[in-house]
Amino acid sequence: MNTGIKRKIAILMLAVSLPATSLLQVQDVDAASVSAKRNKLVQTAIGLTNKVDYVHWTKRQETRAPYKTDCSGFTYLAYRLANVGVKLVNRDDDAQAKVGQKVSWGKFEKGDLIFTWNGGSKNKKDVGHVGIYIGNGKMIHNASAKNDVIVSNIYKSSYYKDRFIVARRVIK
Repeated sequence: MNTGIKRKIAILMLAVSLPATSLLQVQDVDAASVSAKRNKLVQTAIGLTNKVDYVHWTKRQETRAPYKTDCSGFTYLAYRLANVGVKLVNRDDDAQAKVGQKVSWGKFEKGDLIFTWNGGSKNKKDVGHVGIYIGNGKMIHNASAKNDVIVSNIYKSSYYKDRFIVARRVIK
């Protein structure tokens, strides 16, 4: 019997001999770890309020904030600073809209990326904005040069639902 088969048999025998509660405890630790990562990301993103100026990456502007970026740069920055094991592409909301697991409207969990179409485009599949779901129906995002980083209630009006393209779950 080769070594690989012996190893698989030994693992299977160990798994069968473990009480079911041991397996549940491992899953609970994993769930707690994911929850901790989500909470850490949300706290990091909220901590960036008043520290990020909205600057479109194609334009050079003078600002006093420590960070200068657009919406996808904000999501990239929040994930990078939170250090939750996810590396997003910077300055490309279209690329960010392709990572992780697809999530339907209203099925959001903390840390999910929410993508909306560009209001200036006739193509309703043209990703134009991204934010981070922080729970309780709210999203934090780098909204515009006028507003910078804000928290919006995405269920309060139909604005976000009407413009919704996709949400992506990247913390697992």
